[in-house]
Amino acid sequence: MLISSQSNLELIPESDQLLQTLSSLAEHMLASMDVARKDRLWPADAMVFQTNPLSVAYGGCGPALFIHDVLGELPIAARDWLLNQPVSVATYPPGLYSGIAGIAWSFAEIGMTEYAVDLFKLVPQSPLSFNVADIFNGVAGWGLASLALFARTQDEWFRELACEAGNHLVKTAQRESTGSFWPDPESNDTPLGFALGGSGIALFLLYLWRVTDELVYLQLAQEALEFDLAHAQIHGDALVWGNSVASVGHRPYWLRGGAGVTTALIRFAQILKENRYLELARKAVRPCASFFSAAPHLFEGLASMGEPLLDMFLATNDEMYLQKARQKASQILLFTIQRPQGTAFPGRYLFKISHDYGVGGAGIGLFLHRLVKLAPRRFHDIALSPLAC
Repeated sequence: MLISSQSNLELIPESDQLLQTLSSLAEHMLASMDVARKDRLWPADAMVFQTNPLSVAYGGCGPALFIHDVLGELPIAARDWLLNQPVSVATYPPGLYSGIAGIAWSFAEIGMTEYAVDLFKLVPQSPLSFNVADIFNGVAGWGLASLALFARTQDEWFRELACEAGNHLVKTAQRESTGSFWPDPESNDTPLGFALGGSGIALFLLYLWRVTDELVYLQLAQEALEFDLAHAQIHGDALVWGNSVASVGHRPYWLRGGAGVTTALIRFAQILKENRYLELARKAVRPCASFFSAAPHLFEGLASMGEPLLDMFLATNDEMYLQKARQKASQILLFTIQRPQGTAFPGRYLFKISHDYGVGGAGIGLFLHRLVKLAPRRFHDIALSPLAC
């Protein structure tokens, strides 16, 4: 990604305020950590009790990544708690944001690579591995995590597993004149967007092509993205998306909506060097810049709109996008909750303090930290060398 030669402090004058907020948020997380509990380590969204204690989306991995990024290390008590959680295919799904693949990737990011590798071996053993196609829960998500661990370890097993994921997507894709897609197996509808739809699947396949040179992956990647593009709604000079092909209305978020599609378009433009994708990204990112949200969150809130704006700056070096991302950060700070133990953010429905990744402080904090550092985006940018092996 392109990064301006100016210093971060020059580009982001409020860096000191953001760094203070991040430090205070980490302090609150450490103060609210409860190692005596088995169901969760930090205050989190209620979904943690319906899923599992470790997942990226709602469990312990999101706050662990945030604390590691901000403080440079994770306290031993937190590491021990994470490592002592029993993980099996009977109790954990295989997915990136929901289960084992994301947990393993997170452990590798915080320096526990050996354990991450062992844990990831559970993924192909799961009876749920091929249930759905998407990035959030499904094949594309654990395939993407496989590529990330391949890039980190150069263990050929991870690339082979990623190819297994890619081959499954090739075999199960449905095709029509507008592109390729994977319907929701529990409905007659087809999701759109990054987390649950074709744009996220497309990005995984693009990365897979980059390390295999197999054109079938590139072709399907482009077809999957084209399907989402074909179902965009045109609003003036902007492109917007609903939750699915049959849905009414539109949303500007990552979990559902245009922020996620923009995320994929930007990386397609960077990797394939095709200006068409960048021009489409300019139209897709406009609602992220202009809309406000009643929530600060990463999945469906201000942080989810700030991320693609920052992506656009790093891809184009156009400071307009950086200013818009900074504006989202300023709006996010309106939601801070000050406590004697530090800073926190409200979770879903703004009902209570939550530190999880999806709708809590960890995801918000990771966006703010990335804004200050002008860094790559977790779970989206992988240091892959073309035809690495």
